[in-house]
Amino acid sequence: MTGLVRFCAVAIAAAGFATLTSGGLRAEECKTFGSVGSGLSKSIATLMAKQGAINISEARGFKPQGEAKLISCEDAGIFGTECKASVRGCKGRN
Repeated sequence: MTGLVRFCAVAIAAAGFATLTSGGLRAEECKTFGSVGSGLSKSIATLMAKQGAINISEARGFKPQGEAKLISCEDAGIFGTECKASVRGCKGRN
């Protein structure tokens, strides 16, 4: 009798694992998106870069995870300041 109980327990566990791996559990696909923004001041360039990274991720169907992060800023001469930012975005798939 214990052999039958053990067999049933293994069969139930295997069926549960098959359900989880065949799409019962939702997996996420994540990517990092980057953007460059420019402006007459560092604060404007930072805002443009961060918002650009968020907009790119959303346009591609990803949901931003947290705030966009500023990578770097540098002087762009007569064009003001140029900044780079990135954001991690994820989307679920079955």
